[in-house]
Amino acid sequence: FSQKEVYDVVSNVKDYHLFVPFCNASHVYSSTPLGTTGTYIMKAELGVGFKLFEEKYMSQVTCKEPIMVQAIAADSSLFKELVTTWKFTPYTYPSGNLQATQPPACYVDFDITFEFASPIHAQASSVFFDQISKMMLGAFVGRCENVYRRRASSH
Repeated sequence: FSQKEVYDVVSNVKDYHLFVPFCNASHVYSSTPLGTTGTYIMKAELGVGFKLFEEKYMSQVTCKEPIMVQAIAADSSLFKELVTTWKFTPYTYPSGNLQATQPPACYVDFDITFEFASPIHAQASSVFFDQISKMMLGAFVGRCENVYRRRASSH
């Protein structure tokens, strides 16, 4: 997928409830452009849940099209800190390949820094963190496949 395609999926916070594991609500309250640079800041609320556990929290999401999306949780009783940063860099095929026949591609750098407010949540997350991270990344890849394969097949 191209840098722009992946950026568009990750920055589309309002649709997270449709595909992100454990996300049962996603709402963007405001989106404010910062000049004409393609950068804007959103105020968004996400609802997360698993079995009997459910929590909502606000995030400030900074989007710099098409290279970066960063979300910082605020007003959360669940997290002391939660920062997710996505960076997208176009992939350049080696010059020996015919670029016209290759699908667009990009590198994705994903970083998450978090600390739960509750020691119980912190202990549980240490056991499942790798598994949940892989599920989350897989969900975004799946969303790209769903959105862009469907679009390609409808033309």
